[in-house]
Amino acid sequence: MRLSIPLCPVRRALPVLTASLIACAAATVSSTASAQRVYVYGPAPAPPPPRYYYYDDREPPYAFVLAADFEGAIPVNAPQFGDGNNINGGAGFKIRAGEQIRLQGGLRFTPEVGYGFEHLFAQDDNGDQWDWDLHRVFVGARLSVGHFVVPVVYGHVGYGWQVSGDPNAPSNGGFSFDVGGALDLHVIPHFSVGAHIEYAEIDAQPYAFEWIALGVHGAILF
Repeated sequence: MRLSIPLCPVRRALPVLTASLIACAAATVSSTASAQRVYVYGPAPAPPPPRYYYYDDREPPYAFVLAADFEGAIPVNAPQFGDGNNINGGAGFKIRAGEQIRLQGGLRFTPEVGYGFEHLFAQDDNGDQWDWDLHRVFVGARLSVGHFVVPVVYGHVGYGWQVSGDPNAPSNGGFSFDVGGALDLHVIPHFSVGAHIEYAEIDAQPYAFEWIALGVHGAILF
């Protein structure tokens, strides 16, 4: 006598078993895939641009500078003339342009070129005015240090010439130079103001014009 085992429960269990196997396989594949990480290497992002403020430690390494000086002139060892047309004080200005280079330790080095003009007053024994105009073109450099209150030393060399209506003093030109010091205030972005004192000379033979200049100045950084 043959026993017959009903197949209905087995058949009903096959779909459930198959679904369970598929779910386990999917979970295993997902776990394996999530465990595999991909790293992509590339260049480091560029640093943010520096802020162009004097009160920030990150000043631009280079900056174009345009400056103007306004000053009074006090003659030193002024040449003497036979008609009494002796030189008195005067006033003038300078225009300068250069490239500021930022160095370590807060130092700034600024090569520059410029033009200077001084008008010196003179009067002879008869009361006639024979004023002198002194012109010069120059190259030089400035060295400064600091952030808010900035001491400066500078010097220039170049060519200068004098012009006068005095017939006893013909116009001429020659070597010129100046050395000086200044104190600048850096409190406004891209701008500085200050005061300066300098000694300047134009060797315009047969005369040598020497003077002390006292004045103020301002500069714009681009």
